[in-house]
Amino acid sequence: NEISVSGDPGHLIIDSATAGSQPTGATDATTTYAITTNGTNMKITGAIDEAMGTGLTLKVNLAAPTGGTSSGDVTLAATAADLVTGITGLAESGKTITYTLSATLAASIASGSKTVTFTLTSGT
Repeated sequence: NEISVSGDPGHLIIDSATAGSQPTGATDATTTYAITTNGTNMKITGAIDEAMGTGLTLKVNLAAPTGGTSSGDVTLAATAADLVTGITGLAESGKTITYTLSATLAASIASGSKTVTFTLTSGT
């Protein structure tokens, strides 16, 4: 069982807002993943190395491989969350990873970075 990622996404920079609204989120979909498994009912989980700052949310959406089911936009936290489930015996590459960073007006960080860990594991 193996999962690999093509590289790091670009910087997610939130630099605009519409008057009376929260800041406009930043999205990057340039990263992909490859997966190989002989297992049955496998899943991909995701977590970040530490909690996001006040007013910040990082979401990830993994395109599902054949036969799998994507959980859609999932908010990442230090505890792993299911991103794709129902994966059985396949080898695929070029599956899109979409990252979205959102901020509220209360966001209190000017810059930073997070490490995202994807894990391929048994879905049972």
